[in-house]
Amino acid sequence: MLQLEKINVYYGESHILRDVSFAMEPGQVACLMGRNGVGKTTTLKAIMGLLPVRSGRVKIGERDITDEVADRRAKQGIAYVPQGREIIPHLTVRENLQLGFWARANKGNGATEKAAFEEVYRLFPKLTQILERPGGVLSGGEQQQLAIGRALLSDPKVLLLDEPTEGIQPSVVDQIEDVIIGFKSQRRFAILLVEQGLHFAARLADAYVIMAKGAVVAAGKANELSPEEVKRHLVV
Repeated sequence: MLQLEKINVYYGESHILRDVSFAMEPGQVACLMGRNGVGKTTTLKAIMGLLPVRSGRVKIGERDITDEVADRRAKQGIAYVPQGREIIPHLTVRENLQLGFWARANKGNGATEKAAFEEVYRLFPKLTQILERPGGVLSGGEQQQLAIGRALLSDPKVLLLDEPTEGIQPSVVDQIEDVIIGFKSQRRFAILLVEQGLHFAARLADAYVIMAKGAVVAAGKANELSPEEVKRHLVV
């Protein structure tokens, strides 16, 4: 489904990602983990096309998307919820959600749009109460629900989530966890999750990719990596 082959990314002359390689299966939930500053967010941005790859390849299915810009990658089925959520502050919740639907490759007809929005409202019912509010006045939890809902409306094949629980009240964390578990059971799309919370990650992950100093140091299915090995690479 998603494959990275020896990805190298630089900031100026600083070598940030070093031969990063891993693959995800369709419908799989993988947690990308490691200490702060090891390159996890940079990896997500490289997958989304927000940072240039100096060498290596990014593929979705059989398609090489290494040289495609971010909006083309969105059309190919990659959706990204960044750590800062990047809600458009002057647009309403409804308008922010509409941006997600417009990003999908096949919009279908009015019935398709109605069903897509109804699913998001079912997953995040709070959004139905704040549809006309500007995105910039929402709480952190409301913005996170909006950001994930917007990404889902793009009909992704791969969903990239960068620390979706950071700074979020526990009730919303539980709701996000339930949503991810629901999609995991359906195997509709793959989810690559950057998450520092080991317990949250352990409840969701089919597989782990662990990074240190810009490189992948361990990867495998959840039952192939010991908790001690995972913890050794994380901030305690």
